[in-house]
Amino acid sequence: MSESKADAPPGSAVVQQSGDKQQGQQGADRRARRRREEAVARLVADATRDEAAASSAHEDGGDQQRRQRGECALLLASTVASSIERGLDRELHSELVRQGSDAQGVISKICHDHSEDFLESVGRVVAALGGPCDEVRAALEEANQELQSRTGAEMLEGATRLDRFRQSRLRARTLGQMVHACRRVAVLLERARKQASLGRPRAALDAVEEARACLTAPLGSLIRGSGDATDLLLSGMTQHAAAAGNGASTEAAVIRLEDTPFGSRAMTMLPKIEGEVLMGARRGLNRWFLALRSGGDGAKAGRAALRRCASSVAVGPGSLGLGGKIQSYAWRAKNADNLISRASTKGKVARAARCGYWFERDCQREATRLEGSPGGMGMGRRAEALASAFGWYRCWDDASGDDVETVLRTAADGTGPDALDRSGHGGALGGMNRSGHGRSLGFRASSSKDLSGGIKGKGPGGAGGRRSQWANVLTPRVLADDASNRTDDQAKLLALPETVHPVRRAELAFKILGREQEFRNYYESNRFGDMKISSEKSKDNQNETRSSLSSLTGDDVSLGTDRIFFAKSLPHLCASLVGFSAVEAALELDNFADDDDDKRDDGGAKITRGSGFRESSERYERALVAELGNLLRKRSVGASLVELARASCLVAAFRSALKIVHPSSATRKSDKELLAMDVDIIMTGLKVAQEEQLSATSRYVSGGKKEPMPVGRAQLGGSLRFNKSFNRSSGGISESSPDDEGGHSSSRVPVEEVLDFPFGLSEMRQKQISPNALDGIDPTLRTQRGTMNQILHENELYTFSQSVPQIIKSIHARVIVFVAFALSQEELGQVFASKQGGGIAGYILDCVEECVAVACVGMKEGYTHFDELTVDQAVQITADISALESALPRLFGAVMRGLCHIGLVKTDQVEATFEYADNVLKGASKSCDTQVANMYSVVYEICRNKIDMLFDFSLENFSWVCKSARDSPNAYAESLVEYMRTTFQCLGPMDDGSRAGLHFSCCGYVAERLVKLFTDPVEDADGRTKSSGGIPPVDKIDPFGLKNLATDIRHFEAFADSTGVGQLRECFNEVKSIATAMLDRDLPMLLLPENGNARRRKYPFLSLEKVHCILEKYVGTGIGEKLMARGSGVIRNDFLMLERKEVIQLSKIVRMQLNTQQ
Repeated sequence: MSESKADAPPGSAVVQQSGDKQQGQQGADRRARRRREEAVARLVADATRDEAAASSAHEDGGDQQRRQRGECALLLASTVASSIERGLDRELHSELVRQGSDAQGVISKICHDHSEDFLESVGRVVAALGGPCDEVRAALEEANQELQSRTGAEMLEGATRLDRFRQSRLRARTLGQMVHACRRVAVLLERARKQASLGRPRAALDAVEEARACLTAPLGSLIRGSGDATDLLLSGMTQHAAAAGNGASTEAAVIRLEDTPFGSRAMTMLPKIEGEVLMGARRGLNRWFLALRSGGDGAKAGRAALRRCASSVAVGPGSLGLGGKIQSYAWRAKNADNLISRASTKGKVARAARCGYWFERDCQREATRLEGSPGGMGMGRRAEALASAFGWYRCWDDASGDDVETVLRTAADGTGPDALDRSGHGGALGGMNRSGHGRSLGFRASSSKDLSGGIKGKGPGGAGGRRSQWANVLTPRVLADDASNRTDDQAKLLALPETVHPVRRAELAFKILGREQEFRNYYESNRFGDMKISSEKSKDNQNETRSSLSSLTGDDVSLGTDRIFFAKSLPHLCASLVGFSAVEAALELDNFADDDDDKRDDGGAKITRGSGFRESSERYERALVAELGNLLRKRSVGASLVELARASCLVAAFRSALKIVHPSSATRKSDKELLAMDVDIIMTGLKVAQEEQLSATSRYVSGGKKEPMPVGRAQLGGSLRFNKSFNRSSGGISESSPDDEGGHSSSRVPVEEVLDFPFGLSEMRQKQISPNALDGIDPTLRTQRGTMNQILHENELYTFSQSVPQIIKSIHARVIVFVAFALSQEELGQVFASKQGGGIAGYILDCVEECVAVACVGMKEGYTHFDELTVDQAVQITADISALESALPRLFGAVMRGLCHIGLVKTDQVEATFEYADNVLKGASKSCDTQVANMYSVVYEICRNKIDMLFDFSLENFSWVCKSARDSPNAYAESLVEYMRTTFQCLGPMDDGSRAGLHFSCCGYVAERLVKLFTDPVEDADGRTKSSGGIPPVDKIDPFGLKNLATDIRHFEAFADSTGVGQLRECFNEVKSIATAMLDRDLPMLLLPENGNARRRKYPFLSLEKVHCILEKYVGTGIGEKLMARGSGVIRNDFLMLERKEVIQLSKIVRMQLNTQQ
C-alpha cells in the first residue's frame, strides 16, 4: 500500500488529506454536540429534581419544608449559574420550555378523560340531600307563626311592669350616687388642704384637680348607668320648669354638681387652696435660697468636694502620687537616684547632686519622717513629700530656728505679703458695707476664728497642731484633711441631692397650675441674679458694677485687701461656686425621689425640671467662673509667692471638683481659659520670687550681726570630731562621726549635710594665720601659742556672717514654693514655652538663678548707709557673697535631685536638663562674681580713701629738707603701717585670692602715692593736686630727706614681709629704686649717657623722667655743710650728697638725654 501511495500522483494525495481533515472536523462537531446535549440533560435533571424534592417537602410540612426549600433554591441557583458559565443557558431554556409544553399536553389529556366521572358524582350528592332540607324549612315557618300570634300580649304586660320597677330603682340609685359624689368632693378638698399644709404640691393640686373634675363633670358620668340617670334628671328638671311656668326648653341642658349649692361653695374653695399651695412652694423656695446663700449649705458642700478632689489628685492613681503611699516616695527617690547616676559627671551640678545624699541612708529617714507626718495620705503628705524631695529636712533643722512661714516672710515687722494687717482684717472690709451697716453680708460677719487661717499657724503643727509647717505653707486651709468642719461638710455634700426638693415642688406646683413662666422668672431672678458692687469708693456711685459672685455669696467681692482675698475670700468663692455647680447637677440629674411621685397614676407623665433652666444655668455658671478668673488675675498682681502657690493649688482642685460634680455643663470646655491667671503667670511668679527674695535678704542682713559667725561646738572639726546631725530614728540630735552610719566607710558613702550649715557652709572657715605673721603683727601672742584658747580662737569663726545661712534657707524654701506653684499651674493645663532645660524644670532653675542674683544685691542693700561702710563691713559683704557662691553647686544639686524625684525631668532629657542646670549655675556664679568684684572695688576704695586721708593729714606742711637722718621711720609711715595692719586683720573672711589682691592693691597704692609725691612736677600743682591727693607734690628735698624716705621704705617692706603674703614687698620696688638711686654715690656716673645699660641693670625701675623731677626739687648742700657733716661723725659718707652745682650739672645731663630720646 505504501508503494501505491508512493506511486500516486501528488494532486491525489492533497485531495485525500483534505478529505481526512473534513471527516475529522465533522467527528469533532458531533462529539461536541453530543457533550452539550448531555450537559443540558444533566442540568434539566438537576432542575426537575429540585421541583420533585420541593413537592415532597411540601407534603411533609414544617421546618423540613423550609429547609428543603432553601436547599432547592440554592441548587437551582447553582444550576442556572453553571449553565450561564458554560454557555448553555439558551439550550437549557429551550429544553425546559419544551418539557413544559409536553407536561401541559399530558395534563389536558388527563382532564378530558376524567370529566364525565366527576360530574356524575356531583349529581348523586345533590339528589341524596333534597328531602331533609325541605323538612327543616317547614318546621321553622311553623314556629315563627306561633310566636307572633299567641305570646305577644303577655310579654308586653311584663315589659311594662319591669320598666316601672327599673325607674324606681334608678331614682334610688341616682340619689345615692349624688350623695357619694358630694362626699367624694368633700374628701378631696380636705385632702388638698392637708397636703398643701404639708408642702406637697403634687398631691394637693391633684386633689384640687380631681375635685374640680367631679364638680364640673356631668352628673351622668358620676352615676353608674349614666344614660338612664341623665334622662331621669332631665325629665325631672323639665317637670320642675313646667310647674314653675318656665317655658324654656331644657333639652340641651347639662346637669353638673357645681350647679348645686354644695358645688358652688366647693368651687369657691378651689382657688384658695391653689393659692395656698403656691405660697407654700414660694416659702419653701425662699428658705432654700436663704440656706444656700446665708446658711452656707452650698459652700459647705463645695468645701467637701474641693477636699475630696484635692486629696484624690494628691494621692494619685493607685496611691502612687506625692501624697500617696510611703512606698511611692521610695520608688521616686530610687528613680531620681538612677537618673542622676546616668548624668555625665563632667558638669558641676551632676557631681553636686551626688553629694550629701545616700539612698540607703537618707531615703529611709525621709520616708519614716513622712510616714509620721500628721494627716496621713492627702494634701499634707504631698506638701511634706515635696519639701523632703528637695532636701529641706536633710539641710535644715526644723526643731531649731524659724519655721518656714517666718523664713518666707518678706517684711521685718510681720506685715509683709504673707501677713494680714494689724487689725486682723482689711481696711475696706472693716468699713461700712453696701447696706450701711458695720457688718458684712455673709460668713465673715459671724466668724470668730483667726482671720489669717492657714497663713499664720501655731508652730509646726499649724493652728490646731495637726498640720505640718509645709502643709500650712503650700496647702490652703480649705483643702486641709483635718478641718474641724469636715464631717459636717461631708454630710452636706452627700445629702445635697435630697435638699433640692423645694425647687422641684415649687416648679411642679407652678407648672401644674399653668404658671411656669412666672416660676421661671422668679427662680432666675433669685438664683441667677447679680448685685451692684462698688469697685472704688465714690460718692456719685459712677463706678458701680454688677457682680454675680457677690449675688451668689452675699458678700461684696471688691472689698478687702489682697491678703484677705487669698486667705478667706478666694476659698469661700471657690467653695460656693462648686456648691452651685453641685446643686445644678443635682437638679439636672433629677435624682430626687419625691414622696408624691408614688401617688400618681401609672400612665401619668412625670414632671421634671428637665432642660428648662439649663441654658440659664450654664450662662450664669460661665459668668461666675469668668468673674472668678478676672478677679484672680486682678488680685494676683499684688500676691506673694506663697499666695500664688496656694491659689494655684486651690484653683487646680476647683477645676477638678467642677469636672466631678457637674461634668455635663458646657462651661467645662472653657474652664481652663476662664480660670487662667495669666499667659505669663510663670514669669510673674519669677518676678514675685525675685522681689520677695530681695526684701528678705535685706531684712536678714539689716537685722543680723555684720561680723563672721562663730563656729559652734557641734561643728568643730579636727581632734574634737563633733558632727551635729539629726538622728531621725531616735527623733533627736546626735553627735556622731560619719563613719559610724551603718558601718559603711566614709570614702564610699557621701557625707550627709550638716544641719543649718548645708551645701558646704560648714567647711567655709577662716584659715589659721601663720605663726610668723602672727608674731610679726602682735608679738604678745607668742605666749598664747599652743594653748586651747588659741586653738578654739583659730577655729571658731566662719568666713560668712549670720545672715548667709538664713539667706540660703530662704532661697531654698522659696524655690520649693515656686515648684509647688509651677506644679499646680501644670495641673491647670498651663502650657509653658519650650526651654532647653526640659520645660518647667528650666523655669525652676531660672528661679534659683534669679533668687541668687537678687540675694547678692540684697546683701549690699541690707546696709542702710552703704556710703559709710567700714572696711570690715565691706569685707564681710564680700565674704558673704563668696560664701553664697561657694554653696551654689550643691544647692543646684539638691534642686535637681528634687526635680528628678517629682518627675519634672524626663528620661530622655536628663543630659539636656543637667546641661541647662550647669549653664544656669554659671549665670548665678557670674552674678556673684560681679557683686564680689564690685565689693572688692568698694573695699579698695575705702582703703584708698583712708590712705589718702592719712597721707594728707600726716604730710601736710611736712618738710623733706631734714638736715639730719633718722633711725626710725617717720610718723606718716607708722600710721600707714598701723592702718594697713588693722585693715589686713579684717580680711580673714575673704578668700585667699581676694585677700592677697587687696594686700597688693593697698601697698601698691601707698607706693604709687609716694612716687607721685616726689616725682610729680611742682609747677603743675593745681592739676596734680587732684591726682595725687589733697596735698601738693614735694617741692624741696635734701639728701637727708631721701635718707629718711629710704628708712620709711624699709619699714614698709618689713610690714609686707610680716603679712605672710609672698612677693608683697615688691610693691615698693619703684619707690625704693628711686630712693636708693638718689642715695647711691655712683649716681653721677650712672646718669652719663654711656652708662645707660649699667644704670638699667642696677636700677631697672628707675626712669630718667623721675630722676629729673627729683633733681629739680633737690636742695644741694654747700661745701661748709658737707664738711660739717663729715666732721660731726653722725653722718658718714655712706650716701650721696650733691652740691648745688653738681645738681645743676646732673640736671643738664638728664635733660639732654630726655631731649635726645624724644
